[in-house]
Amino acid sequence: MSNMGDLSRINPNNTKDFLAFISYNEAVYLQEVTTLLSSFVENGFLKNLFDKGPQAMDKAQLLVDTFGESANPNNFTEQAKTANIQPTTLSLLFTIAVYVSSRSWDSFAARAYCLYGDMGDDTMTNYLHLLAHQK
Repeated sequence: MSNMGDLSRINPNNTKDFLAFISYNEAVYLQEVTTLLSSFVENGFLKNLFDKGPQAMDKAQLLVDTFGESANPNNFTEQAKTANIQPTTLSLLFTIAVYVSSRSWDSFAARAYCLYGDMGDDTMTNYLHLLAHQK
């Protein structure tokens, strides 16, 4: 956060400081989205998913293994018919979008929480408590 200067001088009650934080984190957010999306290429996930070779794996299982049961293409059958797209492809698009958005938001929220502390939103406290007790 070098563009933000000395973080100890930021006043969490100052609107200009908060807007500067938001403005700075826009670039961080976009970089995180780029990094997360490129990871699907770099780690071979997309290559494995679209491999047509004789050793091709179960694509539905790959989606579930990577993103969890909510990515199961069976959950997208009706929507896929309407959109005239394969359920696996629709599941992939939907799941990557949700995954990247969720991870990027979590990162932003954590930075805001570290800088500004509890802003009186019990939802965030409950959320952080739930995260601490997962897995």
